[in-house]
Amino acid sequence: MALDTATDFYVLGSRDLIDLGMSANQLRHDLHPERVVTYELRGRACSLEESVSETVSHGGISVDLEQICDIEYGSLDALKSSLAAQRSRFSAVTFQHLPISKLASSVGSVLAFGQILPDLCAAGLRSISMEFEPALSILPKEWFRNLFRAASGCDLCIAVSIVIGNSESFEQRIDTLKLMRDLQQDSGSIQVALVRVHRSTATDARREEEATAVDYLKTLATARLLLDNVPHIQTDWSVMGPKILELALRFGADDAGAIPWNQSDSPEPSHHGGESELRRIIRDAGFRPVERDALFRQSLLR
Repeated sequence: MALDTATDFYVLGSRDLIDLGMSANQLRHDLHPERVVTYELRGRACSLEESVSETVSHGGISVDLEQICDIEYGSLDALKSSLAAQRSRFSAVTFQHLPISKLASSVGSVLAFGQILPDLCAAGLRSISMEFEPALSILPKEWFRNLFRAASGCDLCIAVSIVIGNSESFEQRIDTLKLMRDLQQDSGSIQVALVRVHRSTATDARREEEATAVDYLKTLATARLLLDNVPHIQTDWSVMGPKILELALRFGADDAGAIPWNQSDSPEPSHHGGESELRRIIRDAGFRPVERDALFRQSLLR
């Protein structure tokens, strides 16, 4: 399905849900004809030192920095020192998904971030993550372009996510996805895109404005169609539960996200019984489950 004009982009919002899903599923099949759905096992949210120790104890080497508590409160120099200290303990360990959105106050100047990025890479950083919220004011496009170019120059992979269900319009979601598409065209460094759902903790929040399962599936399918230059579209077991997860795998997603090694230790909402049930859901959707690492390298043993 070719999408070449602004009109083509915006008309996606008026298409029938099933028709949209079928188009996204076809593109997913064209990109990944092997009918595999990947997933990752990771540790729970904790300190950097605890996360490294847990990762190594499970035979892993990739530490998810999005799971590190209070990572946003330190400086980039302090983070560099912390990563280097952990690498001195375990030289094979690498660090993934540095959450740039949380570190916005530290990153501030893309120039400053670009200057320290090689040092972070030398300390073991291998990927960063960036969250986009269509409902909130967004930084200038040039800021993102420079950031993504800096990451690409250091051979870092980027995971992007779009947060829906915060009173934004579908057109705003399209604009955000178009920005992601343009950034990928420019840098070629986005490895995976994820659709997240905003969950308000305010007591006066209007629940009718939150994203429904239909909103989620429509946005997921639209993301697959617009981001045809991004290798992977990720769904997540904790977003809408196992039934919607199974549907999402037929609406363009080829990755089922990450789940904890030990479900009982996780503070995240649990919709299923862990890895064994996730693998069953993937099989029920008609795909073969395969474990991967943070850089989407598939396990030859699973």
